[in-house]
Amino acid sequence: MTLRETRSSRLLATVATALVGAGLVAQDAAAPGKSDFLAGLKGYEHFHDPIGQPLYFETPTNDTGIRLLYLRHNFSDNSLLQGGNVTVYALQARVAVTERLGIIATKDGYTEMDTGLLGEDEGWNDLAAGIKYVALEDKGKDMLVTPGIRLETENGHRGILQGTTVELSPFVSFAKGYDEAHVLANVTLRVPTDQDEGNNVLHWDLHFDYDLNKGADRVFAPTVELHGVHYLSDGDANSAYGALPIGGLDYANLGSNVGGEFVCWAGVGMRMEAIQKVEVGLVYEFALTDPDDDIMDTRITFDCILRW
Repeated sequence: MTLRETRSSRLLATVATALVGAGLVAQDAAAPGKSDFLAGLKGYEHFHDPIGQPLYFETPTNDTGIRLLYLRHNFSDNSLLQGGNVTVYALQARVAVTERLGIIATKDGYTEMDTGLLGEDEGWNDLAAGIKYVALEDKGKDMLVTPGIRLETENGHRGILQGTTVELSPFVSFAKGYDEAHVLANVTLRVPTDQDEGNNVLHWDLHFDYDLNKGADRVFAPTVELHGVHYLSDGDANSAYGALPIGGLDYANLGSNVGGEFVCWAGVGMRMEAIQKVEVGLVYEFALTDPDDDIMDTRITFDCILRW
């Protein structure tokens, strides 16, 4: 294990220990018989989780469950990567520590990459975990506001463009219901701990869905999403990817030469939820900005959520 991998592993272990410790303290502080541990915040089960941008578009609801992810991302043939694709297999986990406080593990898994420029490689992704807290909830207005923060390590395989820098990403998520319709939004700021090796990146995300058969055991909801990425800074020109004129989008933080650039894409798909415990989603995403200028061309994201 390299010094960088050892440092990243120790940092993640420290954060994980702190998060678990905070959860145990919060659980012990709950009144006997009234603990919300694992149950989370009730009354908002009708909201569907977003599908696209799964690493940074965090749901504002607080519950316990696991989320299996499959992502197939295609690069434009005319981009710097000279076409190809990346396939990601991952598992997310969320634990409701109290009614409002949740622990989130949002990035892990295995990636297979095949590009014209870099050839073929595969390996493990970086790890990311954090906390979120429902700061505002109003059942009368059917509304939630949830801030949080994540830490991503640099333990991943560099051959698949992982393991570049440690990153902190504070975020705020929002949800508003309108009977059968639901709107979710998110803003995330990604800040590398080493400004030479990473870019400062601002994300925003919008999700809209509409229940076709609200109240049924199996609810179907068409979904439309919109995502934006603003690269706020360049990495050091002498870093590993500092001279590259493309960014890592939501997949990686490359520290490349993209300060001031903007990438936008949309997604259309469907959610199906069974008895508010099992939810599957599928979305097809496509670039709205020039796919030759960055790494976003098209993408398919599929997930399956199993809730406590």
